[in-house]
Amino acid sequence: MLISRNPDETATEQGRSGVDFAHLRRRLGDPASLDDRDRQRLMELARRVARVRAMGDEYLRVELSDQASGALLHAAGA
Repeated sequence: MLISRNPDETATEQGRSGVDFAHLRRRLGDPASLDDRDRQRLMELARRVARVRAMGDEYLRVELSDQASGALLHAAGA
């Protein structure tokens, strides 16, 4: 018997978060409005960017947006 799956569950099992990037992008407009889940997701994205940059060469150009970097700085100061 086939079992239907929730797309968020499948994404999480494959190493992707169920977070909607459009939602996160909207929330970055006001860093004070970010909740703990948003901050946690941003920190995970920063770790991933660091791993990509560590590959060197053309990957050194990969970086977080100014808004995401600012939100991380705001979260660190809070």
